[in-house]
Amino acid sequence: MAVKIQEGFALFSRRMEAKVYIEGDDEAIDNMESRKSENLEKERDERKRKLLYDNLDLIMRHREDILNTHRYARIDVHYALHGGAAYIGPMAMQRRICADGVQIKVGITLGSLLGIWEIATYKVNCSCGNTAYIRSFGGSPLSGVSVAGAYCPHCKNEIHGIRSRSLGDYVRPVENALASEEALVSQAFTSRVFGKPGELCSLEKMLSELKLKEYEASEP
Repeated sequence: MAVKIQEGFALFSRRMEAKVYIEGDDEAIDNMESRKSENLEKERDERKRKLLYDNLDLIMRHREDILNTHRYARIDVHYALHGGAAYIGPMAMQRRICADGVQIKVGITLGSLLGIWEIATYKVNCSCGNTAYIRSFGGSPLSGVSVAGAYCPHCKNEIHGIRSRSLGDYVRPVENALASEEALVSQAFTSRVFGKPGELCSLEKMLSELKLKEYEASEP
């Protein structure tokens, strides 16, 4: 957190004369690089979010395969859900935790997301006759009133203005999923049992593999 410094003109003049700056060149460069990194991360998250929903039909067709394949289920998709509340602000879908003295990020994984989407609160009927899945929500923590948006993987329709559920019904599954993810990571550090580098997988890699699997299955 930045510290606000107040000083009079005389002190400012003496400090400038002594070439003592509040933000040095190295600090300024570091701050600039941090801002660039944050912007790149936001752009990356938005690209991946669009990619996930553009291919949600493929993902839902292979739901069981994903849940039963560790490298798929552990893919980080913290960007997939957007949530928030009045007076509080955006709900974090990713947290920093300290595991055995190491600071790491823990967020919603693809396996957790698919589990959340099995809850009735996170499903709505689409006009096409299929199921759409909640992907954004907000509301008041005082009244519990909420509004949400959903996406249908079958007809690609976006549904807005869903108001039939309470805010708590959206928040609790996310909190439970994050708690489970934190417990898994903490257990891995405690037991010193970690996944092998070859077991890691990206969303892009998984989608390519699933598309290839469907192609091979369609070949005579």
